Amino acid sequence: MGHNRFLHCFLLIAMSSTKDHPLFIPELSLHISRFVTLKDATACAQVCKAWNDAFTSAIWHTIDFKVQSKFLGVDAALVKKHGHHIRIVKGIESTPQLLALHHSSICRLRGLAITIPPHPQFRAYCGDILRQNATSILNLEMRGKIIVSDPPLCFPFDAISPSTGSQATSRLSVLKIRDLPITRDGFSSLLRMCPSLTRLNIRRIAIYSASCFAEPYQHTGITELVAPLKQIFRSDPNSGDTPSILVHFPGLVALHTWCSESSPPMSFGEMKDQFAQHCPLIKAVGIDTPATITAPLLTKTFQTMTRIIVDEMSPEIITAILTHQETLADVITFHASDDFYEQEGIPPLASKPLASGRELQLIPQTCSRLTTLELPTLQQDMDDIESTAWSCTQLEELYIRIRGLDTKDMVDRAIHLWVDYREEKRKNRKENPENCSDLNSSGTQGDIVADTLHNSDSVEERVARHLVRFEKLKKVWLGHTIKCVQV
Repeated sequence: MGHNRFLHCFLLIAMSSTKDHPLFIPELSLHISRFVTLKDATACAQVCKAWNDAFTSAIWHTIDFKVQSKFLGVDAALVKKHGHHIRIVKGIESTPQLLALHHSSICRLRGLAITIPPHPQFRAYCGDILRQNATSILNLEMRGKIIVSDPPLCFPFDAISPSTGSQATSRLSVLKIRDLPITRDGFSSLLRMCPSLTRLNIRRIAIYSASCFAEPYQHTGITELVAPLKQIFRSDPNSGDTPSILVHFPGLVALHTWCSESSPPMSFGEMKDQFAQHCPLIKAVGIDTPATITAPLLTKTFQTMTRIIVDEMSPEIITAILTHQETLADVITFHASDDFYEQEGIPPLASKPLASGRELQLIPQTCSRLTTLELPTLQQDMDDIESTAWSCTQLEELYIRIRGLDTKDMVDRAIHLWVDYREEKRKNRKENPENCSDLNSSGTQGDIVADTLHNSDSVEERVARHLVRFEKLKKVWLGHTIKCVQV
């Protein structure tokens, strides 16, 4: 039963029950309040006073102006009374929206997403909210508009830092900035003010360098950077000679980058030297560029990667990926959201696959250290999969599409067969340790599981036969719903 249907049934039972009913246990209603929608939380709050107390925090937890436009009409007295419940604010784009939250009671925000127009008063109000929540915000997204001026009108990022004299420090761990200008010294100061920062996402921010700026601050805690190549190597629109922003991130482990231009901002060899000098720990890359840039990045710039995420699979990119086969653990075509994997129907395939099924097989066949293979929009054929054994015996997660598994029922049957065969194999191994069969070879007499697997030609059972060979496989998706099993 889906979450929404369960909650609706729960509500009907609760609202028709007496006060002594077990469903009125405060701990239970408080737990339920963490998973309900705004509509359901509002209904729950009307059940009784106890439930009103439990579900009020859920009602006020998240304010998203894009879906809650009526919040602008909420009385200031209510905001004052319940502002301490607000944890996440999204979609602020105008002064009225900002003023609706301009109250001292809102001081425990954990997440804030705001678009900042070039108006001094708006920026001042924004600074107030940031300062009020400087010690609680964990995730901050700021978006603006770069204004061409001399000197540049830079945003006062010092508002992120707790007030002077305070013993508390910023807890900010994820920061996303877009279209906001800043000086190079200001960028160093921003990093210094956020010691807990681990993930930085920057796009189209102009980082202006003075003729002489201080030694760049190195933030050892930032392990993941999301930024286009031009932003990394050519962040100052007025100068092409300023140091790469990589100098600030000696602890960088993962990089997600892209390039909208037809050529990279500098040669692949120069970029390799920059990464080697400033970010020697980098082992994971996500690249969204044309194949003419992606392939040389993987072969000439990055070496011995353990995780590679690409936007598409072409023969050139597959060849480039295989240059990392000795160290590669994860190969992913894109970061799919949970919604993608949990949707009711079978999601569409890539319209024009650039690589053949046999070419795709080269990855699991040659990358023996592979633990995750995620190719959810590329269809493969069991004939190709069975043609040569996969060398990745330590495989833990698999997200692929198989030709012939075209319906939810067929996908579910293949998964169920795999789970059943897996349990039967373990049972046989436990009961007959001296005579357990290896499903990579022919089944032995009396081994019902092996006989069944090797004598069936249905696509579901061929898939199950393939999956059961991987002892450590714990997550599988074949087109519908992720199946998790204990290893």
